Amino acid sequence: MIIKAKQPVKNNIIPAFRLCLPLIALLLTGVINAQDPFQTEKQKAFETVFGDAVILDPVMVEKVKSDTPGKRHYLDTDNDGKPDEVWFIDTDSRHNERNRPILVRVLDENGNLAYGNEPDKHGDLWVADWHADGLVDAVIGYEDTDGDSDLDRMGMFFVDRRNGLRVWWFMDDGDDNMLGYDIDYIYYQIPCQNHSHFGGDESLISMYFNAEEKKWIPFWENPFLFYDADKDGITEEVVRIEGEGDIMRFLRWSFNVNPTEGELRNYDVGITACAPGWTLTKNRSSDFTFRLADDQTETFQLRGFPTGAAVKRSTARESLQSMQWARVLMTWDEIDLNTAWDRPGDKIERWEGIISAGSNEPGYYMPQVGGPDCGPYNKRYELVLHPSGPNRFYFNPSDKKIHLLESNRSWINVDYNGDLKSDMFYAWKDTDNDGIVNRLEIDLDGDGQVDDWYNLDVREIRNIGWNFNDFNEMHLPVLESEPENRYYLIQSLIDALRKSGSAAAMDPVWIFLQNKLQGEGYTDELAGRMINSDESVLYYLTLVQDRLIGELKRSNRGKASFWDRFNTARGIGDTQAMTKEVERIFKTELPVEDYDAWITRLRAKEEMQRVAWDNQWLPPNWGWESEKVAFRFYDGHFDLFGKRVDTLIYPRIKEGKNYHRDINKWGMDILHVGKTSGIGGVTLYINGEAYPVRNEKQPGDPVFAARLISESNHKIELEFVTENVGPKNNPYTIRIVPSIHAGENSSMVRVYVEGGNSSDQVELGIGLTRLNEESFFCNEEKGTMANWGIQEPEIGWIGMGILFESHKYLRVENDKEEHRVVVRYDKNEPVTYHIKGMWLKGEQFPISLSPSDWFQRVENTAHLHNAQ
Repeated sequence: MIIKAKQPVKNNIIPAFRLCLPLIALLLTGVINAQDPFQTEKQKAFETVFGDAVILDPVMVEKVKSDTPGKRHYLDTDNDGKPDEVWFIDTDSRHNERNRPILVRVLDENGNLAYGNEPDKHGDLWVADWHADGLVDAVIGYEDTDGDSDLDRMGMFFVDRRNGLRVWWFMDDGDDNMLGYDIDYIYYQIPCQNHSHFGGDESLISMYFNAEEKKWIPFWENPFLFYDADKDGITEEVVRIEGEGDIMRFLRWSFNVNPTEGELRNYDVGITACAPGWTLTKNRSSDFTFRLADDQTETFQLRGFPTGAAVKRSTARESLQSMQWARVLMTWDEIDLNTAWDRPGDKIERWEGIISAGSNEPGYYMPQVGGPDCGPYNKRYELVLHPSGPNRFYFNPSDKKIHLLESNRSWINVDYNGDLKSDMFYAWKDTDNDGIVNRLEIDLDGDGQVDDWYNLDVREIRNIGWNFNDFNEMHLPVLESEPENRYYLIQSLIDALRKSGSAAAMDPVWIFLQNKLQGEGYTDELAGRMINSDESVLYYLTLVQDRLIGELKRSNRGKASFWDRFNTARGIGDTQAMTKEVERIFKTELPVEDYDAWITRLRAKEEMQRVAWDNQWLPPNWGWESEKVAFRFYDGHFDLFGKRVDTLIYPRIKEGKNYHRDINKWGMDILHVGKTSGIGGVTLYINGEAYPVRNEKQPGDPVFAARLISESNHKIELEFVTENVGPKNNPYTIRIVPSIHAGENSSMVRVYVEGGNSSDQVELGIGLTRLNEESFFCNEEKGTMANWGIQEPEIGWIGMGILFESHKYLRVENDKEEHRVVVRYDKNEPVTYHIKGMWLKGEQFPISLSPSDWFQRVENTAHLHNAQ
C-alpha cells in the first residue's frame, strides 16, 4: 500500500508554472484516470511532499513532447527577467528505451539558471515523467549546503508499492562531488552501482515518508557510512546499520585492510552482527531491544519535513565498538575476490563491504544481512553464537591470521577453481574452550574427512582492536613476506616428493596456479586480477603447501624426529624453518626460478597494442590515442574524443556509427572546434602580430604535410609541418609533433619554429576553444590553463587543459572564440606542452564534478609531468 497524505502539502515548495491549479487538476483528471491505480497513488505520494513542483502543466507537457527532443524550454514564472524552470525531453543514452520519452522539469532552487545555460546538479530539483504522460515517476534533488557551487547532498526520491514515497539520501562528507548515479532518474543496482561513488567520505540513508506523521523515517540503511581517513579517495572502512527509527537490528562493518592505488573497492574483512534482542526463533521479527541514545543520533529537515533519528556519523564507530551483540560472524576474503558469488563472471567488487553468506547449518545458524553475498567458498568464517561482551580480536603468528575471540566455529570451504564445488575444507578448533583456536584440521580432498591437522602455538598471540590501523599493521607484513616463504617451502616439498617417486608437481591446485588461475570457473579478467593480488597468491600457495605436506606424510618419508621438528616449526608459523628442515633431510635443490622471477613471469602481461593512430577514415584527419583518450588533427585544429571505456577506437573507427553522436558504446567526439585552435592548436606571433597556424580554406592559409615518426605498442609520435607562416617577406616553418604513451590521458606536443629573421620577437599562443557555458582558469606559476563547461546537452560537460612551461609564460589572450596562453619561443628550442581533456559522461562516477575539481586535476597532472 502507498502511504497517502490527507492533503497535498505546499509549504517550502518552489511555485510551479503559474496557471490556475483547478484547471490543471481538471485537465489531469482524464490522464490520471487512464493510468493504473499504482500510478495514481504514486503521483499523490509525490504531491504530498513536493506539492506544485510535481504537478505538471499539461499544456507544457504537450508543447515539450511535440517539439524537438532535447530542446530546452525556459520559463520565467515570476517575471523577474530570469528563468526559474527549464523543461525538456531527456535524450541521454543512459536511459532505458522502455521509459522514453522521459520529460524532465528542472526547478532552479539556487537562483543561478540563465537562458541558454544548463540546469545544475548542485542546487536544483529534477522532476522526471516517464513516457511524458503528465505523471511523475521520479524526483532527484541536488543541494549545495555551503555555497561553494558544488554538490553536497543529493536525494533520489521514488515510490514503491510497500513503503510508499522513499528516498536514498546521499551526503558528500568528503566534498568530492561524486554521489549517486541514476538511470531513468532512479537507482537500478545494475549498472548504477558501478557508477555511484559509494566511497571516499560519504553517508547514505534510506528513508520512507510517513504521511500521517509528516515525517521521514530512516530504515534499512540507517545509515551506510564510508570513511577515507587519509583522503586518498580509497575507502578504508564502511559501516552499514540496519534498523528503523532508533531501533537497531543488524550491523555490517568492513575494512579494506590493504588499500591499493587504483582499487577503489576491495574490502578484505567484515563482521555481521545481530543486535541485542535477536533470537533464533524470531530471526528478523525479533523483539530488538537496543535503542540508540540521543547523543548517538541526529535528525534534520528534508524537503521541509523532519526526519526520524539516524545514527550520527561522528560517534557511530565509537558507539558500535562497545556493544555486546546477540550473534557475530567475521568474514575474511582469503581469495581477494569480494564479488557476488552466484553471478558467474561477476567482476564487481562489492561497494557495500563484505556481505557474508548466511549459515543454515544446524546449531550454527546465522542470517544473511543484505545481498548479494560473497558466497560460501574461499572465505574464512568465524561465528560467535553467544558473545560474552564486546567483540575482541587477536593476531596469531602461528597461522598468520587475525581471529575473532570466542569463535564457536571457524572454517574455510575451498573451491580453488571456481566451479562452485568444495575441494578442501579448513576447520579451526578451540580444544580447551578458552576462546582461542589452537588446532587446525584440514580436509585435503573435500570428502568430509580430516586428512591432516596440527596444533597452533598460542603463546605469542596479540590482542588487537577492531580498527583499520591495527588490522593493517598485522596483515601487511604477512603479505610482504609469506608468499615468498611459502613458495620456497613448496619448491622444497616438490623436490622431496619427486625423490620419493611422487608426481607432486602434478598437484591440480599447483597446476592451476602455474596456469595463472585461468580457465575453469574464472574469467580471464578475474584470473588476471587474482594473480596480481598478493592476497590471492598467498591463499593459493597456502593450499598447495598444505596439500604437499599431507602428501609427504602419506608417503611415510622422514623419521619421527624430522616430523617433530617440522611440526614444531609449523605450529609457530615459521615457514622458513619448515623449509630448512625439508632441505636438510631430503637434500633438496634450489628452485630454478627464485620467487621474484616466478611471480613476475605469472604476472607478465601479454604484449598488446595500447596506442593507435589513423589517417584514412576521413582525410585530412590524423588521429592518435591511448586507451584513455583520443585526439585528432586536421588543418591545424586539435580535436578531442571522449571515451566511456578504456579502448582503442582508431583501428575500427570506419566501422562505427556517427562519432558526432552519443550512439557508440565507446563514446563520441566531444568538442565542436569550429574556426578555433580546439584543444592545443597554435598561433604564431611575430613582433606582436598574430598568425593562426591553421587552414580555414582561405587564400594563403597554411597547408600541412603529415607523417608518422614512430609507432610501437606503447607510444605514437606524429609530425605536422607547414611552411610560409607569418609575414610574407619573412616566412616561418612550423613543425608540430604530438605524441602519446599507453595509459596516459594527455598528449605531449612539441612545436618547432624555424626560419625568419634573427631579430624577430617570436611568441607562440596555445589555444582552447571557448565553450558556450564555461568556467576559465589560468595559473601562470604552475603552468596550467583550463576551462570547464558545455557546448550542447548531448555531449554534456567537458574539461580541457593546457599544461605549459611556466618559465616561458608571457600572457593570456581571450577573444570571442578561444583562450590563448602566450609563451616565449627560444631559438632552437621547442615549445613543449601537454593537452588534456575530460568528458564527464565518460567518467566512472559522472555525477557533478565542479570547475574547481577539474582545475585541480589539471594541476595534479602538471605536477606529475614536472616531477618527471
